[in-house]
Amino acid sequence: MGDSDPRTLGEEAIARLLRSNTPDRPSLAAAYAVGYMALWRAQEEGTTPYWYEEIDPLDTLFLGTFFPKTCSDEFEFANVRDAWLRLLRGTVHGKGILRFVREAVSASADLKLPVDDRELMLALIGRLEAAGLDGRRLPRRLMPEVALQDCRAACGPPLDLRLPEPPEDAKRQVKRFWKTTDDSSWANDTPLRILRDGLRRFHDAGLLVKDESVLLLPALYTALMAKPGEQLEDSLEHATAWALALDETSTLVKVVDILLVAPELGMSVADVLGHLFAVPAFTDPLPSDALLWTSSPGLGLPRLAFELGISEVPTMDGVITPDLLDWVGMHTRMRLSATARGNTDDPEEADVADGTSNTNEESDEQWAERREAVRKAVSQKIRKKSGGPTARSWQMDRPVERLWNADGSSVVQFSTANPFGQELKEAIDSQLDAFREKFGREPRSEDPLFFDPDADEPAPLSKEYFDGMLLDMAEHADEIGIDPAFLHAWREVGYVVTEENMSLHTTAEVLAFKRAVARHRQDGK
Repeated sequence: MGDSDPRTLGEEAIARLLRSNTPDRPSLAAAYAVGYMALWRAQEEGTTPYWYEEIDPLDTLFLGTFFPKTCSDEFEFANVRDAWLRLLRGTVHGKGILRFVREAVSASADLKLPVDDRELMLALIGRLEAAGLDGRRLPRRLMPEVALQDCRAACGPPLDLRLPEPPEDAKRQVKRFWKTTDDSSWANDTPLRILRDGLRRFHDAGLLVKDESVLLLPALYTALMAKPGEQLEDSLEHATAWALALDETSTLVKVVDILLVAPELGMSVADVLGHLFAVPAFTDPLPSDALLWTSSPGLGLPRLAFELGISEVPTMDGVITPDLLDWVGMHTRMRLSATARGNTDDPEEADVADGTSNTNEESDEQWAERREAVRKAVSQKIRKKSGGPTARSWQMDRPVERLWNADGSSVVQFSTANPFGQELKEAIDSQLDAFREKFGREPRSEDPLFFDPDADEPAPLSKEYFDGMLLDMAEHADEIGIDPAFLHAWREVGYVVTEENMSLHTTAEVLAFKRAVARHRQDGK
């Protein structure tokens, strides 16, 4: 290999950075080198946690800032990573993080490798010095071990969380909560209505929703975020990860923190609801920052890249664009949860790894043990009620359904007995005929249904082509009788929601699309 070989340059840079590194005050470049070596050693020793396969360069940098400590699972890792990034935002070190992201994406483009490819991640080390990321050192107060010691993302709500006093008519409001029925998912834009929908689903699954306050947070999460293929037994873990991922400035934190501490305090469901009615955010529209899953490795770098105006990030699993970020997050959490179940025969007996901090007082350790006991108890109840690995669909009377597997894969089916289903079948048949005419053969399983008409070989429509098509349709929207805001929203979020296909989407996706339509209508005035 020549001296200019990216791998050689990366290996040489590792040696320099590790020699000059001060563990408690590393530069960003040195932290990345430490994180890369931690990944390499874990792989060589066969001690790599299953979720390390999802780690990208930004995750690796964060890993290096608190090595040799680790996190209990991928959810805690991603949440404390994001909490640390929020802490740095607006500082000179935050600017360094953005420079790091730019350099990682640039290296990916130059070397034509996915951003999370291990060869790319090694080569990136050789570019960080030239980018100026080996000079300024992180002060100890900004190192995760210190800065995140009492972080909500890792530790949960404070143990002395002060609950708001229930309103005088709390009993009447709780009674009305159970009696009211919401008919339209389009209207479920408040935590109150989404929680009620989730509790109805849990009740239909045979869970005692009026007796177990520990079911409240999973019910809220399930009705808002979960795909039907997500196992019920995962709902508490996923819900907790989602709740702890929220920025502490989010208005929803006051709601989910009550739901987090309620089972640990032995509160009844009625009492919890009474306290929730004292929180304005419980009956206000859900904040948009709660609609996106971030509690997985591999999501921090593309999110920051999109904030910088970078249009796409190539990864080992495919190219991520802004409209695909939530889809990728959903697949990642489902895939990793399926892998975790396959790695352990009895999840209730699995050992819990050390967290990011070992400075807890004895009372905190006892509280953590109680927390874990509650988690195991409800997981066992949910597992018994979930009816095994078969995915549960909540709206099987729709003309179009997506059947989900536990690992995030899925198949769409539709009924030709329904007029919309018949129209869809005719459209698909027409597309298959167009494929045969274009390529002179029958389509294979790996061929795209919607293909690039200008390509000589079957290739999926590019995002640029599809965006251009939607923009052209929006310009002629009046002629074809379509609201242009509807098309602009489709282009923004990457999917379209109608009454017929609503069952293919989570409530979070429906709300994101609905709000995008409203925003584009406002902009069009």
